[in-house]
Amino acid sequence: MPAGARVLELDVGNTRLKWRWLGDDEGRLAAGALQRTEGMPTWTLRAGSPVPAVRVVSVAGADYDAELAAALGDAGFSPPRFARAAACKGSLRSGYLEPERLGADRWVALVAAAATVPGPCAVVDAGSAITFDQICPAGRHEGGWIVPGLGLMRRSLLRDTAGVRFERGDSEEQQAPGVTTAQAVAAGTLHMARDFVRNRWAALRVRAPVATLFVTGGDGALLAGGLPGDVRHVPELVLDGLRICVD
Repeated sequence: MPAGARVLELDVGNTRLKWRWLGDDEGRLAAGALQRTEGMPTWTLRAGSPVPAVRVVSVAGADYDAELAAALGDAGFSPPRFARAAACKGSLRSGYLEPERLGADRWVALVAAAATVPGPCAVVDAGSAITFDQICPAGRHEGGWIVPGLGLMRRSLLRDTAGVRFERGDSEEQQAPGVTTAQAVAAGTLHMARDFVRNRWAALRVRAPVATLFVTGGDGALLAGGLPGDVRHVPELVLDGLRICVD
């Protein structure tokens, strides 16, 4: 726990847990991430005095959230406050028919984007799944799209095809045609993901040429490059929205 830390923020995804420490003025003191399989970070981060507040946005499910809250309590932290999707936050209105069923991570990222720019925008979160959500000029979330993330696409090829075989992690990301199976899978899946984002972004820009695209998530940097217009890679966008939703 860094000196002067007053708030611990956690973004619990499907595969990773991202954390961030904030000080008295909500300034960022430290941040990092780990795989959820590595365990709870609270086992090595003991609460100090005064006891830090804890904000959490999670898509891990009720059982994991309960385990996390218990681990935080055992480590001496305040009871965590969880962000939930809502029908509205400020001027932003959810486009889901059942707003509470929108993923909490998608919602808080949209809240952060809407708080950053006043006009139309979109948010891409490139994690286990790749999501693309957009906000119209009037401040309404219009809904979004969900497709498999890069890791999920590659694992499905290993699992569900007999002839596609490669070692995980034995090929760097590339755009050129692959000359090994690993390279072909890496390049092909990267193109699929980039083409999805590029096409959705192009369609939005036809309607709203001045729109802003926010890109976050573990594979965000891979998908943000080369896109036209106002494109912003914001790795901590979800945590930025968490600060607004749980204040």
